[in-house]
Parts: sequence; structure tokens; C-alpha cells
Amino acid sequence: MNIFDCPQRDRLFGSMKMGWYNVCPIDETTGMLLTEQASPYALYHCQQVSPQTIREIKQASEVVGCVLMQAWSVIRNLDEEALLYYGFPEESIRLVKYDALAPFCMRLDWCWNEQTGVKKVVETNSQTPSFWFECTVGNHRVAEHFGLRSPDVNAHDTLKFTLNQHIKRAAVFLDKPFEECEVVFTTLNNAEDLGTMQWLSSHVHRSTIMPLEFLRIQDGKCLFDQRTGKSIDILFMWYPLEWAIHDTDENGERLWPALEKLILERKVVIVNFGSAFALQPKSVFALIYDLGLDFFSGKDAETIFEYFPKTSLNKNDIGDSYFAKPILGREGEGGFAVNSGRITAKSTSNNPWYTEQAYVYQELLEFPKVEIVGQSMTAVWGAWLYNNGYDKFIAGGLGMRVSEGEITDNIAYWCPVGC
Repeated sequence: MNIFDCPQRDRLFGSMKMGWYNVCPIDETTGMLLTEQASPYALYHCQQVSPQTIREIKQASEVVGCVLMQAWSVIRNLDEEALLYYGFPEESIRLVKYDALAPFCMRLDWCWNEQTGVKKVVETNSQTPSFWFECTVGNHRVAEHFGLRSPDVNAHDTLKFTLNQHIKRAAVFLDKPFEECEVVFTTLNNAEDLGTMQWLSSHVHRSTIMPLEFLRIQDGKCLFDQRTGKSIDILFMWYPLEWAIHDTDENGERLWPALEKLILERKVVIVNFGSAFALQPKSVFALIYDLGLDFFSGKDAETIFEYFPKTSLNKNDIGDSYFAKPILGREGEGGFAVNSGRITAKSTSNNPWYTEQAYVYQELLEFPKVEIVGQSMTAVWGAWLYNNGYDKFIAGGLGMRVSEGEITDNIAYWCPVGC
């Protein structure tokens, strides 16, 4: 059976309405999908893992979430000079310090190597819709198809409950009855992001979905949907803040000052935006190490010692073996591994926007390998965390991505898992 391309694969993922089980590049001139260049993303395969592994990753993720929530409180109280030192864009600082609505969710990426005993969280991804449906619903459906048990039967219910709870908290933050709020979900108009947001919005009653390009600001008074003219009260926008601060309109005018003003004046609440971005830079792990174990409570200090890899803005602090990544890196862009002073692996994606950033350096870890139809692949676990309503993160769905190379990037596969 060809796990990359077969009729059974098409039928399974088609039945799941997962329009991004293949990935198509976009023609930069026309904006059209280059379907003839489609490459597989979802594997027609289900990797069996033990229920104990699932439990351990979820438990580890929750204690890591406690540390990150503490780090969020620290970041909001740092001065501008310190935030600039850790790579926060100057334009983001006011919102990072202002946004008191705690982060709603994030995905942790794990090096979970049971053979070597290395179990380290390598980064947080708090502003991306990637790998969400797969971890919450996808694994369940594929496991069932292959006669295995779902790795997390409660993942979907956890998401639905916490999402609705957080949307209602946003209404309180806005000081407006939830029933009177216009709730909108938006993201880039591509198959994966928009498909994920359509799925996500289906969990919230009385919400709508719109592509990002129809978002408009009217006279600095409100955010609205250009198609309908309706003003927006609560926006769930999966679009990186570090991109938003550079966006311009058709006349070349920057959009960020007007959007920031609306947020600061509480004319709109954007869920998981400023507060989530506070934990997005890869330098947050360096900050945690710079604060030192004595800064944290005994339990949090134990978590850092056990699960956080040594990380620094100075590669000399790590030694001659490390993994380097841009502070605002995404999807492995610009990452490279150095072993004993020699570059041993580089990302396949090296856009100058990423490679020209400042870098963060992390101790070099050995990621686990999984054997899939006779091929050895590098595995990275992703685990979702959700705010339980009391600013404590609880574990949601989780899943595995695999790559033929050493670095997980935007061409890595989704490998469904079951028990």
C-alpha cells in the first residue's frame, strides 16, 4: 500500500473534509494553487503508540504550561529595553504589555525520545492554526479507520468547552453582553489555515468565518467585514502579529497603528493575539534560563530542569553542539544544527525574512526515529494546551509529524497515531 498516494487515502481524508491532506504551492503572481505540484502531507498510515506515552506527554505538557504562564507574567512586566533584547519587535511591545486577556492556547513541540530518555520541549507555537484539526479530530478518525483506539477521546470536548469559555471571557473584557457580540474567525485564504478556522468556528454558536483580506478598519472606530459591513467585536485571528505590524493597504499605508488603537481602546478584542505573541518568540526559553531556577517555585524549577533544553541568545553559552533558529522562526525556516562545531543539518526553507533575524541557540537534541513502511523518519510530537478559564493550561489533543530529514519543516508529514 502506497501511504503517500492511493485511492484509499483520497477517500479517507476526503471523508474527513480535510482539504489540505495534500499541500499545493501558490503561484506568487496569480495567487492560484499549483495543483500539478501537489505533495503529500497526511500519510495513509496509523502509528501505534502506548496509552502510557500519551498520558506522559500530556502530563509533561501541563507542567510546562505552568512555567510558561509564569513567564507570561514576567514578560508583561519587562521594560522596553529588555523586550527588545529578547527580540520582540518594537511595534509589538505596547500590545504585549497591555493585553491582559491571558493566552487561550498553544502547541508545544516535543523531542520525546523514549529510547534515549531525552524528553524536552523545544518550542511553543501560540500563534498558528497548524496541526490543530489533526491532533483533535484527525487522529481519532484515522485510528478508527485502521482498527485502533483514539489516542485522546476527550480532545474534542476539551477544545469546545475551553474555546467557548474564552470567547465569553473576551466579551467580559470588552464589557459587552456576549449575546450582542459579533464573533468572527479569520485567517489567510489557503486550504489549511482557512479549513482549520472553518472547523474551529463551528464550535462557537453565532460565529462567522471570513478570509483575512476582507477585514477592514472604518475611520479608526471599528473593525468590520467588508462583504457585509458588519462591525466585529471579538476576533479570533490566526495571523502572526509579527506579520501584521508590517502590513499595508492598497495605498501603501501601514495598517498596524489603526488596529493597535482599536485594541488598546477595547473597541475590539482579538483572542490569543497580544498575550499569545508574548510567548511566541523562541527567545522565551532563553529568558527562562536567564531568570534562573531560583526565580521559580520548586515545582516549576523541577519542570525546567527536567523538560526545558538549555537555551541562550549567545551560542557560546551552549558549546560547540547546538540547534540554531530565528527568534521569530516558523516551520523550521532558517534552522540549522551544529555538532562539534560543524553544520550537520539545515532546513530546506531559508527565506531571508527568517535568516536575517537574530538567532536563539538550544542544546542539540537527538530526536526519535520511527519506522514507517521500511523508511526511518524523524519524529516530533505536538501537544495542545488550553486555558481552563482560570489561567491554567490543560492538555488537549496531540499528534506526530515526521520528516525524511533531520529538521521538521513545512514539508514534514502528518503521521496519524492510535493506541
